Amino acid sequence: MARNKCIGIREQLTSLVSHQKLTSIAKNVGLQKRKRKVSPVSLFWTVVLGFGAGQAKTIAALRRLYQTMTKTTIVSSSFYDRFTKELTLFFRKVVAELITKLAAVRPKYQGIFKKFEDVFIIDATVVRLHHLLEKKYPSTWTNHTKASAKLSMVICVHDASPRSIKVTEGRRHECKKFRVGKWISGKLLLFDLGFFKYQLFDNITRNKGYFISRLKDNADPLITKTYSRCRGRAIELEGNRLRDIEAGLRREVIDAEVDVSFKRREYAGKRTKKHQKLRLVGLLNEETKKYHFYVTNIPSSHLTPEEVGSAYAARWQIELVFNELKTHYRLGDIESQNVNVAETFLYSAIVTLYSK
Repeated sequence: MARNKCIGIREQLTSLVSHQKLTSIAKNVGLQKRKRKVSPVSLFWTVVLGFGAGQAKTIAALRRLYQTMTKTTIVSSSFYDRFTKELTLFFRKVVAELITKLAAVRPKYQGIFKKFEDVFIIDATVVRLHHLLEKKYPSTWTNHTKASAKLSMVICVHDASPRSIKVTEGRRHECKKFRVGKWISGKLLLFDLGFFKYQLFDNITRNKGYFISRLKDNADPLITKTYSRCRGRAIELEGNRLRDIEAGLRREVIDAEVDVSFKRREYAGKRTKKHQKLRLVGLLNEETKKYHFYVTNIPSSHLTPEEVGSAYAARWQIELVFNELKTHYRLGDIESQNVNVAETFLYSAIVTLYSK
């Protein structure tokens, strides 16, 4: 079973990045300056099929696998010395090449997503590292984990494949690494609460993109208009703050326009205040009798409130990807004290995503 799995991974990855391309990348990053006993391409497959596919946990085990694959003998120190910053850069460039290949295929959506050119999920996960890497990768969990890396990803809903990957220190906030621009025009972005920021939502709207996010518990928007009417003696929504009337709400669906305010970034020494109109959707959970609130800029003519909730549910795909990386592809087993080894293993786990 393990051998069949490795063969499948190699066949899939070879169809996306050839031996010649791997050799070219190795030369461009300075990994292969002259012919040496350890081949960069062979080392690439050793790490991917060893650590990434779950066959080898240690450098010693990888060295044995390399010797078996290449039918050569190499001393431990010589093999260990190949884990350099150039090798890490090599793996990062391979990931970038794979992303470029996958992004060239334009998906065709049906159902609730057919009105959008593409649909992306944005989220991040934290990976624990050896405590001696604390200086380069300070952790967000200072009470029990000194070192960690944050893996931020943008994945495509159509096939759950990555479109953007960034690795930073665990302490770095997600929003600081995510950038929007003209590339989001016509596309839908699904956000975790870690990315909740009105400035970000405003930027997406100005670039003609769409988004759906859960509403933060401390957010209290002013309701200015309702898109659906409720029969009977329902609480009036218009002109009220959401949190002032939330406890008395009984309607199953809330679909309204809200006004929110935020401060723009500082310019010429000043920060101006801006108001933004967003759509608020609330769906009552029948079991808990509590609302799931979403904010979006998608018009009611594009998606009904129930469809907004269904669209956001697709965000769980990225949680499945993170779980797969940490279990099947060993992202949770990076215990090396060497930063180059840790980073190489991290990117090798990401590479295996493309073999699905």
